[in-house]
Amino acid sequence: MPIKTEFTSEQRIRRASLPNHGKSYAVIPHSYVIDETKKELAAAGFTISNELYKTNLNGEVAQGIYHLNYGNDLDMGLMFAWSNSYNKMMRFKCAVGAQVFVCMNGMVSGDIGNYARKHTGTALSDATQTIQYQISKAKEHYDNLVADKETFKQIILTKKEQASIIGQLYADQEILTLSQVGIVKRELDTPSYLYNASADSAWSLYNHITYALKDSHPMRYLSDHQKVHTFFLSNLFVKTAVPAIEEEIVEEVIEEQEEFSYFEEAERPIFGVTFL
Repeated sequence: MPIKTEFTSEQRIRRASLPNHGKSYAVIPHSYVIDETKKELAAAGFTISNELYKTNLNGEVAQGIYHLNYGNDLDMGLMFAWSNSYNKMMRFKCAVGAQVFVCMNGMVSGDIGNYARKHTGTALSDATQTIQYQISKAKEHYDNLVADKETFKQIILTKKEQASIIGQLYADQEILTLSQVGIVKRELDTPSYLYNASADSAWSLYNHITYALKDSHPMRYLSDHQKVHTFFLSNLFVKTAVPAIEEEIVEEVIEEQEEFSYFEEAERPIFGVTFL
């Protein structure tokens, strides 16, 4: 179980003691990541509107999240995030994503966020090159996330479908913890925010889930968000894309599926796609 983390100041992260793991371990200082990220964002023409930092008690594991002034979408803006460690438990990671304005939830997806660098050899220069590369693709990635958001808004889920998704993310995918499942359930019953979409839309459920992921440990924050986004893209069938003449057929199929036993239901298709 990861050590408990908390939001903190940039100064505290910079003051964290550097490790001494021997010659084979190339330290990537938190301060280096902060400076390089800010420098490269500025060089690309981005301005930072908000900075969030998270760390464990001794500063060995740290995370930075930067909200950027970019985009004309009413729901969300651009975000850059990184995670780093001094204790050999996690490689340096960084990703471009988006933040939802109303709640500042994160949204991360795709191969652009999959970079992770071992702390050996040319770690510092490689980390800088990757930060540069991801920032160079930021605008394209942002447009893709906006398109995904609009797709999720069009998908309306039944209560049973919502429960199935939450259960899959907890029991099968092991993304949500039990306490985070409780947060999602609370948000479904009494939402803390409205997301400019139907309360039963996939977009609303997505945000209830990412709201719960706000307390994810820095070692898991980026990967958890990526996995949730990939899960939604891979497993949701856009019901609104079904021709109107087929609507009744779809409803009949769902009603028939609801008559299956518990064990049969675990393998049945959910609104057109089988959960793997």
